[in-house]
Amino acid sequence: MFLRRCAFGCFWAVLGLFAVRHPERAAATVRAIAHGLALVADGLARLTSAL
Repeated sequence: MFLRRCAFGCFWAVLGLFAVRHPERAAATVRAIAHGLALVADGLARLTSAL
């Protein structure tokens, strides 16, 4: 449990430092992830409406 909490804290620390040091790349990464999730949601919506 302790190791999982440490890993979670390290994940957010690395993510925060990445966003601070490279804001334009971080914005592009977030945009790409959001676009991918929107495509997955659209695909699931089409699949469920077809059934």
